This record gives sequence, C-alpha cells and structure tokens, in this order.
Amino acid sequence: MKRAIVIVTGALVMAASTGAFAEQTQGGKDECLLLSQNCRDQVDDIHARMQRLNKEIQKGTRVYSPKELEQLRQKLAEAQEMLRSMEKPGR
Repeated sequence: MKRAIVIVTGALVMAASTGAFAEQTQGGKDECLLLSQNCRDQVDDIHARMQRLNKEIQKGTRVYSPKELEQLRQKLAEAQEMLRSMEKPGR
C-alpha cells in the first residue's frame, strides 16, 4: 500500500513539473513568447510582455536563430504599437 502511494505521488509530482519545464526549452528559448505554445496559465499585462520580449531578444543568437529573433522583434513592435494606441487621447 505504501509503495502504491509513493508511486502515485511521484507520478503527480513529475506531471506537475513538466509544464514549467516546457515553457523554456532548447537552451532557454521561451516558446510561449516565440510560438504561443506552452502558455498554460500565463497572462501578462502589456508592460510585462514587453519586458519579457526584451529579455529574450537580449539573449541573441546564442539562444535564438536570426529568424526567431526577427519574430520576437516583430512581436515587441506589435506590443509597443498596441500600447501607443491604448494611450492615445480621446479613446
């Protein structure tokens, strides 16, 4: 009986930890920002998203390919434009 409890507990711990591990893989890539994958329970305000994008862009080519860096820069530009449009007076 104890053995069964230990096995079930171990399986639950392993299942819970894989979600956090999947968010950053392959040498620190943030798949949630890059591909909108593995984003369970992750909601950022626009400022936090811009900070995360900047942090990932700063990792440069040691983590991301040039194509992926361009995707991150594009997402940052979109977030900045969204912020500008929300801050416009008269809205």
